Amino acid sequence: MIVQMKKVTLLTLRQEQEHALNDLRDLGVMQITLDETFSNDSNVLKEELFRLTRCVSALRQFAADEKISVKDHPGNIDSGHRAAERFEALAEKKSVLLAEQSDLAHRLEELAVWGDFDSSLIEKLRQDGVNVLLCLGTPDDFIRASAAENDGCFEICRHKGQVAFAVVFTTALDASEYPVMRMAPDEDPRRIAAKLQDIDSELDSIRKEMISLLDSCGAIDAAIDEISGRFEFSRVRDSLAEHGEIAVLGGYVPTPEIEKLSAQAAEKGWGLLILDPDEDDDVPVLIKNNRFTRMIKPLFDFLGIVPGYREIDISGGVLIFFTIFYAIIIGDAGYGILFGAVAVAGLAASRKVPALKPPMRLLLVLSAAATVWGALCGSWFGLSQIGSWQIPALECFRDFASSSAKQANIQFFCFILAVIQLSVGRMWRVFAERNWRAAGQHIGWMLIIWGNFFLTLRLIVYPGEFPKFMYVLYGIGLLLVMLYGVNWKQAADIFQFPFDIIGSFTDVLSYIRLFAVGLAGACIAGSFNGMAFDLCKVSAWLIPAGVIVVLIGHALNIALALLSVLVHAVRLNTLEFSNHTGLSWSGQNFNPFKSHKKEDN
Repeated sequence: MIVQMKKVTLLTLRQEQEHALNDLRDLGVMQITLDETFSNDSNVLKEELFRLTRCVSALRQFAADEKISVKDHPGNIDSGHRAAERFEALAEKKSVLLAEQSDLAHRLEELAVWGDFDSSLIEKLRQDGVNVLLCLGTPDDFIRASAAENDGCFEICRHKGQVAFAVVFTTALDASEYPVMRMAPDEDPRRIAAKLQDIDSELDSIRKEMISLLDSCGAIDAAIDEISGRFEFSRVRDSLAEHGEIAVLGGYVPTPEIEKLSAQAAEKGWGLLILDPDEDDDVPVLIKNNRFTRMIKPLFDFLGIVPGYREIDISGGVLIFFTIFYAIIIGDAGYGILFGAVAVAGLAASRKVPALKPPMRLLLVLSAAATVWGALCGSWFGLSQIGSWQIPALECFRDFASSSAKQANIQFFCFILAVIQLSVGRMWRVFAERNWRAAGQHIGWMLIIWGNFFLTLRLIVYPGEFPKFMYVLYGIGLLLVMLYGVNWKQAADIFQFPFDIIGSFTDVLSYIRLFAVGLAGACIAGSFNGMAFDLCKVSAWLIPAGVIVVLIGHALNIALALLSVLVHAVRLNTLEFSNHTGLSWSGQNFNPFKSHKKEDN
């Protein structure tokens, strides 16, 4: 249920605004309408928050790269700031060293054509009157140098189409005529290799110090929480409008909390103006779920979707249908039991990590549904028969991967789900909008949906003559929609109407995806089981190979099934069902101004 909101304007004395904001934060019932401008204090806090967040993310990524588990011990805020500063300094130094290491390694690769030499020897020879030029050029360059210097030109090696050669001379020579390789006096492979060793040593020291900072992640998190609170307070303070000696603050409060706010205002001497939100106001959404519908919240949080304030809360409907869709797509009792074991383990772990409890509860319900559906179909890890023993199953759903009659029954069931869910969406709108024109329009669309259902059955599932009552459904439905659902004064409505009719048919037809994905999963599991059995029949020595084939095959099938749940089961609820329910998912969660403390879910 979407909780009704009130638009509240709070007035207090300017000299008492700091105390008022602290009291309002402690109360924690009002979402503030924030001003778009940022004060200098807010900008500073924002930069600090970004810096700390970036730092702790990099530190955790470093731990993941090093395969080290991070224990989030609560820590001192000041030590968190110091740890973040030290990590940033180390990260910057590491970045510089890595860049220098890359440059030196590249230079060492360039000098590799000359082998191992000491550049100081070349300088010593020059002092003794013997000059040496190290050249790197084309074969033609080497030929010209050899012709000019006769016995004073020596080829060292050829690499990537170039020739490395040395020119030795004791008399005057124009070096500009030769492709001389530029080299610093102290630049030779030995010195570069020594520098690379020093850099490796420094990088290892940095790595060890970074590892020692991993225990400070909790302290950095504490610093982030503290800065977040100060930043939020500063943003609210930025949003205060001052009118002489009066400070004004606007926002939204859930209707059930108005009494609490009014009592606080009376005690503190605040002025309150309480109004209903206007039609064009961007009102935050607070959904109050019961214990049943609360289970679907992890899915909505994962998808990041919230219904609009003036839309319908369909949490219960989504939970029921998503559970059924999940069961059909997974389609295997063995997989359901496997997921159920994961859910039970997650619930046990949630004693230490409370955030795991909501998603694990949902997974447990979904796993139970998948187990029931798989048992009805007689599918256990892709097996419907073990030897000569047939696994018990509901006859109309048994082995639908290979029986056309059973496939038709599954398709029929999918289309039944379609017509029920889409009809529920239309009827939901009838009760939500509560006017006769809306009722006529949505009942008309519901009748068209039922007409589409019978049309689909005859075209796809059970071919035959179209029933006469199908035409009655279409006729009455089209009449109601044309009377109450089309604005004949708007050309856009008239043009869109035929496409809406076609769209309603494709919405029903799209539920066939449940059958198709379930069938694909059954075929994949059966194919891998067959390959494994064939290997085992060849020789007992191939049993391990057969086990590996089964494990890899089912792991792949499970991954594809879970991906299909995200693609298809989610789509049917957030697109087809939502369209017929009138949801645009345009809302924003209610986020009151309050002291943030970690709460158990």
